[in-house]
Parts: sequence; C-alpha cells; structure tokens
Amino acid sequence: MFKKTLISLAVASSLGLTGCFSGADEGANANPDYKVDDTTIDRSLVRPIYHPNPLAGENAAFPINSDLILLLGATQSANYDFTGLSTGSTPADDAVNRLSGFSTSGAFSLKFDGSLNPASVLANASVFLVPLNVGPAVASAPLALPNTNPSSIVTADPFGQGLETPLVQPNFRADVVSLDGGSDNAIRVVPLEPLEEGQKYLVIVSDAVQDTNGKSITRSVQDVALADGVLGNPALGNVKSLLQSLDALANGFLAANNTGSNSALAYSFTTNSDKNVLKAMMAPAAFGTALGQKIGFTAQLKVIRDNYPTLNFSELTEKLGEIAVKAGQLQQGELDPSTLTAAELASITRLSQITPRITPENIGAAIANEVGKSLHIPVPRPSFFYPAKSAATLATIANLDATSPIKGAAQQVQVSQGAITLPYFQSLPGDDGTGIVTGSWSGSTSLEAGLNESLQPGEQTFSFLRDIDGKLNVNGYFPFPQQKANTTVPVVVFHPVLDGTAAQPAACVNAESGKPNGVTIFQHGITVDRSVSMLPAILLAQGACQTVVAIDQPLHGLAGATNGRVPGLDTLDEATLTATIGQVLQAPGVAGSPLEPQLNALINADYIGERHFGYTSNAQLQPVEAGAADISSGSLFINPGNMMNSRDNLRQGVVDLLNVAASIQTFDIDGNYATQGDLAGVPVNFVGHSLGGISGTAFATLANDGTLNQTLNGIYQSAGAPLNNFAFPSLNSVVLHDTSGQVTRLIENSPAFSGSLLGGLAAANVTQGSSNFESFFYVFQSIVDASDPVNFAKDLGASTTNILMSEVVGDTTVPNEANVNTLGSAFSAPLAGTEPLMALIDLGAGGSSLVDGSEGLGIIDTTTPTGSAMPVASFFDGTNPCASANHGTFVGPVVANENCPGGAADTSVAFSAMITQTAQALSGQPIPGQSAPAVGASLGSSQTIDKALDQNQ
Repeated sequence: MFKKTLISLAVASSLGLTGCFSGADEGANANPDYKVDDTTIDRSLVRPIYHPNPLAGENAAFPINSDLILLLGATQSANYDFTGLSTGSTPADDAVNRLSGFSTSGAFSLKFDGSLNPASVLANASVFLVPLNVGPAVASAPLALPNTNPSSIVTADPFGQGLETPLVQPNFRADVVSLDGGSDNAIRVVPLEPLEEGQKYLVIVSDAVQDTNGKSITRSVQDVALADGVLGNPALGNVKSLLQSLDALANGFLAANNTGSNSALAYSFTTNSDKNVLKAMMAPAAFGTALGQKIGFTAQLKVIRDNYPTLNFSELTEKLGEIAVKAGQLQQGELDPSTLTAAELASITRLSQITPRITPENIGAAIANEVGKSLHIPVPRPSFFYPAKSAATLATIANLDATSPIKGAAQQVQVSQGAITLPYFQSLPGDDGTGIVTGSWSGSTSLEAGLNESLQPGEQTFSFLRDIDGKLNVNGYFPFPQQKANTTVPVVVFHPVLDGTAAQPAACVNAESGKPNGVTIFQHGITVDRSVSMLPAILLAQGACQTVVAIDQPLHGLAGATNGRVPGLDTLDEATLTATIGQVLQAPGVAGSPLEPQLNALINADYIGERHFGYTSNAQLQPVEAGAADISSGSLFINPGNMMNSRDNLRQGVVDLLNVAASIQTFDIDGNYATQGDLAGVPVNFVGHSLGGISGTAFATLANDGTLNQTLNGIYQSAGAPLNNFAFPSLNSVVLHDTSGQVTRLIENSPAFSGSLLGGLAAANVTQGSSNFESFFYVFQSIVDASDPVNFAKDLGASTTNILMSEVVGDTTVPNEANVNTLGSAFSAPLAGTEPLMALIDLGAGGSSLVDGSEGLGIIDTTTPTGSAMPVASFFDGTNPCASANHGTFVGPVVANENCPGGAADTSVAFSAMITQTAQALSGQPIPGQSAPAVGASLGSSQTIDKALDQNQ
C-alpha cells in the first residue's frame, strides 16, 4: 500500500525565497532552533549553510530545490497534491506553491559559510549529481502518485547500475561563484543538458572540496547534530532518519567510485515532468492509464477522508493502508467485526460499495467519454474567411517602389483574412482587465465532474488531489487544464492565386487536386503581431508555392498608429464579423448544413476580436484599457509578477498552434462557402521567428512525436464522422529563426529585455549576485520548463530531418549564447541562447558536437561554400545591424531606426538570403551556402559555436 510519508509531523511553516522557514513558533510541535553547544567544534572549517530542521524557524536553511519543500505539505492538511509549500507573498512564493518538481535546466546554488578553493570544485570529482531509482508510492497503482518521497529510494540498487536500462547520467558543470557579498562562497550546479524529467537526484558535495587554506570542508554543525545527535524533539525522528539515509547513500556512492572522500552535504531533489501537460493536450489517451490510477486511488482516499475528517494527508494515507489490511482480515474471517470502531466499519463498508464501480473497465469508459470534451484534443475549429483580395492592394505593398521584387511577387499572391475560434485556457480580462495578469491555468473540474457522473450519476465517487489552498493545479502529475472560454481571433492566409484570375507559376497548384503544394504555419515574435508575416509570406507564397497561415500570439494583435507593425491588414471587428456571417447563414444550402453550427460557434464565442483584448501595459506592468492606437502588442505577455501567468501564456501559444494545424484541413479560402477543405491533404510546414520559435519548438516536437501523433489520429478514427475524415498532420519542415531556449536566462541576457526585469527586481532589493536573485530565477525556470524549448529540442532533432535554424551573430534581442559572453553581471547560462538550442537539436539528430557540422546539424557560414542538406544551422553576419543583419531582418528588411544612417536599417540583402534558405527548407531541398550569390554576401561566422554546451571540453 502507500509508503508512509516522510515527515509525519504537523508544523506551521513557510518557505522564504532563499529556502528558509519561518512562523514555526506556533502550534503544538513548535520548537526553536535545535540547540548546539559543543566546544569541540572546529569553527575554522568551512561548512555548507545547511540547517535541515523544519522546526528551526528563520534559522532553518536548505537548498531551494530540496525534496523537503515538496513533502512538507503532506502534514499541513487533508489536501495535498505534491506541490511545494510556501506561505510568503512574493511571486516566487506563489510559484513554489504550484511546483510539482524542480527545473530540468536551471542552475542552482549551494552556499557555504566561507570561501572555497575553485580548483577543488569539480563535477564528478568532488561534486556529484546522481540519478536514483525510486519505487512507487502506491505499489498497486504506481502512477497514482509522484515519487517525490526520499523514503521510496530503492536502496538495494539506488543508482540503477544493475538495471537493464541504466539511469541517464547528467551532464553538468560545478562553478564556484560569489553570493551575497561573499567571495567564492557558493557552488553553482549548472546543467549542460536538461536533466531527466520526473527523476530524483542525489546532490553530493564531498570533503574533497577545500577552502582557501587547503582545508577540507565538512558537514554543517546542524546537520551533524540532527542526524547523529540526540533529538530534542521526537517529532524530528523522520527528518533524522532521512538525513542519515541520504548521508549513508552518498558515502556509499563515494566509496563505490573510489573517490577517497566523504560526504559533506547530501540531499535529494526531484525534477518536474511538466512537459507532460502539453503532451496530454495533444493526446490525452497517452495518459489514460495514469489518470485511471489516480481516480482509483483518490476514490479510496476519499472514503478515508470522509470518515476521518481531522487527519492530514500523511495520516490519511497511513490510515488507508491500515483499513485495507483490516478489510482483508475481515473478509478472511481473521478479524472480529465487534473490535472495529465505527469509523473503521464505515470505511470498510464504503470501500466495498465503490470497488465494483472503480474497476479499470468502468474508469476507462468514463475517461473515453471525456476525450474531446473536458479532455482537450486539437481538432478542426470553426473558421471563416472574407473574400480573398490581391496582396498587392495591402497598404505596405502598394507603397513600395514599382521595381520592388516584393511588389512584383504580390501580384501573384492573394490574402484571405478571417477568424478562427480557439479554446482558451487562460483567464479572460474581466471587467477591469486584471484577469490577463492574475490568471493562470487551473485543473479541470469539468473533467472531475464528468468522470464522477459517469461512474455514478449524482454522486461524487472521487476527488482529485488539491493543493493545501484547495486549488487543483496543472502540472506533470495532473496535466489536464480547465477550458475557460472560446475566443474567436484573427487569422490571415497568404496564398498563390487559386481562382485563375491572375498569372501564377503552374507549380504552385497541384494539377490533380487544384490545391497549393504546401502550407506553412508562421508564428511571429514577441511585441509584434501577425502583420509581420506579410513580406516573407508573400515571397514564400510566390517563390516556394506555399500557403502561409498566421495567427497572433496570446495577448498580441494589431495595434498602434499604423494598425499593426506592417500596415495593411484589417482589425478583427466583432460587429462586422457577426453581420457578415449572418448574411452567409441566409445563403442557399448553408442552413441545416454542417457549416451552420460552425458559423454560429464563431459568432457566439465568449470573446471576438484582437488577442490583446483591448488592453496594454502601464508602467507597473498592469493592464490598462486603451484605444487601438495606444495599445502595445504583447506588452503583457511576460509577467514576472505572476510566473504561472507567463508560463501559461507560452503554453496557450503552443495549444493554439496545435489547433490551427488541425484546422487547416477545413479552411475555406476560395470564397465558396458551400465547400470547405481547400487545403485538406496539403503537406504542412512551420516557420517560427524569435518567440514564435520558442512556442514553435514545443509545437513542432509534439506534432512530430510519432506516438502522440498516432494516438491522436487513432482518436480521430474511432470518433466517427466528421473527425474520421481528418488526419492531424506531421510537419514536413521546421524553420526556426533567431530563437532560443531557457527563457528566463534568455531574458536576463537580452539587452533588449533584461533592463525592465532586472530593474523591477532591484526595486524589490533582489539584485544579481544575491541568493534571492538566483532563487527567483531558479523557481521561474522551474515554472516555465513546461514549454521551454530546451526540454523539447532533443526530441525535435530525433523526429524531424528537415530542420533549418538561423542565427544573426551578435543578436541583441535573443543572445547567441550566454555561456562565455554573459550580459553584465549575469552568471554563465550555457543553455540560454540560439546556439545551445542548435546544439541540443544537433544531439537529438545524432550529432556529438554542434561545431562538427558533419553529423547532426550541418553548418552554413562564411566558410561553407556549397551549403548542406537539412538539418542545418545557418549563421548571418550581424556586425552592422543597420546594414548587414539584425534580429528583425527576417520579417523587416527595411525598418525605421534613428540610430542608423539615413534613419533606417536596410538589411534587405540578408532578408533575401533568409527567404531563399527558408524557401529551400520548405521545399525539402538542400540549403544554399556561400557559393549562392543571393546568400553568400550575408553569411557570418560564430566565434562561440565551439563553446555550445561546453562541447569543446
């Protein structure tokens, strides 16, 4: 049954930003700092700042990613969902309350009470990060609960050395840094590749680490006193056992590896598996077994909670085990019923009543009934397009010089503007807009209600585990969010002329189907809007025969004095759309057809309009309602004041792309409302720029995940009409321009974006070089791991052959890397930047080092004469952002810039080169290099590529 939860003590505790506890002087078990009065202690030795006594109030201190932070909640109330515990009010405290595990990519710091000798601090020599085998919390239902409990470590084979599939050894670095005004007083554990998801690790710092005087460090006084001394409070017995077992495990590891050293610090932490949320949004059936086990276990747990309402979660699970034993004894005639208490008898009786209902068959049928309802799957969504018009009539194109190649291309391209209804899992603005910044994804109570109704109508058989505050969180343990609204938002399509009214290359339309030869989904970067797709889309439509589909990122849209960054597109207006669709509904053949409910869904959505909802950010990063001319697109997208809000804006963007990909096959862009499917069966590609590449990396990985794609299409086929007429597409080619992973450290190292974030933190006395700063960023990264490209990149490289990535060398918006060239006082962040993302995709594609170029990703730069077949990484010269290339070149070859000669940055040569390479990629052709006149003049060369992920070591 359930293993006894680690900390079977009730304490009122709160987590501060640095991992300290306070408020423990209240309650029956309160006890101040564990007293240590030993004159034999050598105070000259350097020790880790490690005080693992949860009852020690503000004196308690342990690493920010200790499993203790996840486990303390088990004793606080009957509600416990294995997320962190914090009663503070900072953004980091709020985030800790939602954490189901710690970052797979974030660096974390271990602080000491004196200075260290950096030469003695070496990964896998004196500092170790060891993956551990962990047994299931519930033996009969191993997927019912996460394995965060250190008491579940499989001590017979903790390191997996005897398993058929050995545990993956992490690739990391141990840096010595200075924190809080000290000198060389912290060890920073820095992953060079993402850690495994949902994996427990043992952190070991051995006494091979020395101080500046050459003396070995030793265990903290509080650690030794609590682990090896006489307890002053019996409530700490389980903590004592934990410390002893982890120290013994660490020393066993050190001895087995012949290090000749002893452990000075040993603790465990568990990484999150929050990537599963987006996987479940793609194909929830892949998580059906785990969901079923959660339902079965929590149904039993609810019986105990109903009969023992005063027990906390730890006590409830222990009581469930006791009741299960007595039920078995009673059934075997080994127990006299008269010896049972009323609560025991009621529990056993109720368990016998629900057991026939919570069979795997019944639970499976209930889950299947929710797929496509409360369980999201990407399916064709309602869409509508106004009559197409020539792209040459768009304001920006019409104002171009007559000799412009873009203007000439636009003569052969049409633009169809319209709307699509997308499921929205974030919060709507509400009356004052605050929902935009305060909202985040929440667990699906509709799923809970629907499953209960299926299992027994009118009765609650089970209840999903909640947080202590009653919230149902969305994370790797429970990856099913509540849909909060339907939003009808703009979509624009640039396509070769389909009706034969203008000249076009014959190759752009398939002779048999009459459809374009390819569809490309385009996603823009942060603080711009869908209009920036215009110039590249026109050239790709005309030159590469692509139909280019673009939507806005969440909280973005047409705005500003020119109604969009690139003038010419129309704002989505609710009244106009409603009136137009009303007329279409009156057309012959529409009423009563399958099109009618789709059109009604469009105009009956909870919101219709631009995705910024009519709000922009003020100086305090709060939403302010404004007219279109005063709105700054995307100004509320990154929200450091609410980390979950930022995370879920990113996740919403990925889910939007999944639904657009599913919907392309029903788009009607030829103006014939009686028929849909103008693009059905057409191969699909993806192009993402900047932020569009961040959300696009996750989207492309999901779309091209063979298991998820097959599972989703299996759902389509089993659902019957109309879904069985569709197929969710995999992507032929994926193009990522100027993008990055590890979003939090990207922002810290971005000259364009770091200032506002660092300034806001500094105003709260959280500055670079402080423990609070590092903890803030570690928690932030733990939150955004859920959609961060670093956690998807290897899988994308493994699943997709046709990949093109590009970088502008010297990009001042998205850094090339932050490993050796950090911004200002930032610590090294080897996973942040374009080149680390390239390197991870390279590893997934079978490469061993990005700079190699002969395996995995090929390299295209000034030294590459002929180019390469995909996958490819291409580098552009950005030494002069006014004339060579800059971050925005791919979408804006000539833009106003008062810092450039003539008041404009003209990087049109590089723009043409990027379009040429992108067109080749979308056609699945080798990417041209220096020998191609249209490309070679713009290429550059990275001076840091060999440092990507420290692959030069």
